Amino acid sequence: MNNFEYYAPTKVVFGKNEFENLGKEVAIYGKKALLVEQNGPLDDMGVFKKAIKIMKDSNIAVFELKGIESNPKLSKIEEGIKIAKDKQIDVIVAVGGGSTIDTAKAIGFGVKSDGDIWDYFSLKKTIIDTLPVIAVSTISATGAETSMHCVVTNDRDSDNKNWLKWALHDVHLFPKTAIIDPILLSSVPKRLTAAGMADTISHIIEGYFDGAPNNPISDRIGEGIVCTVLENDNVLDNLSDLDARANIAWASTLAMSGLQDCGRYNEGFPAHWIQHAVGAMTDSSHGEGLAVINPSWLFMQNEKNPEKFVQFTKRVFNIEQGTISDEEYGKKGIELLKECFVSWGLPSNLSELGVKEEMIDEIVDKVMTSKETYEFNRNEVKKVLLNCLY
Repeated sequence: MNNFEYYAPTKVVFGKNEFENLGKEVAIYGKKALLVEQNGPLDDMGVFKKAIKIMKDSNIAVFELKGIESNPKLSKIEEGIKIAKDKQIDVIVAVGGGSTIDTAKAIGFGVKSDGDIWDYFSLKKTIIDTLPVIAVSTISATGAETSMHCVVTNDRDSDNKNWLKWALHDVHLFPKTAIIDPILLSSVPKRLTAAGMADTISHIIEGYFDGAPNNPISDRIGEGIVCTVLENDNVLDNLSDLDARANIAWASTLAMSGLQDCGRYNEGFPAHWIQHAVGAMTDSSHGEGLAVINPSWLFMQNEKNPEKFVQFTKRVFNIEQGTISDEEYGKKGIELLKECFVSWGLPSNLSELGVKEEMIDEIVDKVMTSKETYEFNRNEVKKVLLNCLY
């Protein structure tokens, strides 16, 4: 096990009907709130109206930023920064998924800066201050509600093929409070629920297979989270199953909390960074992209060092190895994981997400020029993409 530091400052308010405590949590940080709202069914369900009422009942003035889409856009963040500055906002409240929460995070530190917010994502500047963020999670996926990460798409170019999707990692980005209410999660449709489950699993296995030795506690935590997601996939047949929703929600939060990364090398999330390049060019779903890219990446890693894949296959899928080689046994575990993703209704190849073969080299270029610390090999990235193109 490697030496590590662990820091998890976000307060978590978890359980059925805990959404009712939003006003109390927001009031801790001020009297003027900017409500950042996710596109989709939440508006029709009256979730945002309820959030506004709860906050107003706690004597909080509420202003709104509507229309947040998946792959949060820089243009929308800049709109939110202007509102927050003009209205002298005290606290940012995000109600939605990772895109909404990341938008709120970016607005939070963007308010404290007079320069170009993209300079932070391109690492020209570092965050020194931020407004507090309260995150109400409405989908189990990114774990953004308790993480120090923020992913944004720069949509300034008129040609979306030139857009960049980059991540920022900073301790100022931890939300102050995360409210996770399974009742809100029951509104998420089947495909988005499945995509979130694939994202959760990806957060575990990208670090799990990094090769760090003698880390049994982190391994068991990671395996337990993956097993919890797989064991509760019956939620896809009964979207209103609040117990299954709660189990997956807590698994999702823990997966990105950093807990299972303790003692690892923490070189980064390679499949995530590849997906960011794909998502920037196609505006496709993050979780769906990971369901395709992650198995392809793992197949390649298994060829190099199958030992950890043997452990994963045995503990997660509980199948006998028999006389087959470690590499074939490890490959079987990855195949079973991919079969789960496909059975959930997720895509099996990149072409389903709008990727064409002539785009591959440009996607590779985007991966290789990202600001992430993971040391990619160009040929390996291209191999991964081509192996899951069709």
